[in-house]
Amino acid sequence: MPAPDSGVVAVERGKAASKVAGILLSLEFEHGAITQIRHLVQRSAATAGLTGAALDDYVLAVHEAVTNAVKYGNRPRSISIWEESGAFFSEVRDSGPGIPYQTLTSNDLAERSPFGGRGLWLMRHLTRTTIQTGPDGTTIRLAASLP
Repeated sequence: MPAPDSGVVAVERGKAASKVAGILLSLEFEHGAITQIRHLVQRSAATAGLTGAALDDYVLAVHEAVTNAVKYGNRPRSISIWEESGAFFSEVRDSGPGIPYQTLTSNDLAERSPFGGRGLWLMRHLTRTTIQTGPDGTTIRLAASLP
């Protein structure tokens, strides 16, 4: 269990906002928990069977989603992790203003500014990524096939 001052405000096993069966972990987080969440994702994905570059790529992509939720999103922020149909999933949610259309639709790294946009590009190139966004928040679901 995380330390009380770690930035993780709640941990629930067996439940997720998206009501996915087989949830491994679901928690709300604050900015102080980014590193801790990265380690949780790494351990969970490794236990599920991801290894080597596939594990590193997945952890980096989820780290980018969590960092973006802290940087651009509002509370509550949450992450859920689960296995389903031979894949490993993480879903990061926030209550921010949403991702601008131009940022969301651009798939060219050269179009990214030096101040942002590379995280979404990385997520899309390292995992199977689904993004739902609007004025009430953003949900990013990242998936990797298990061996």
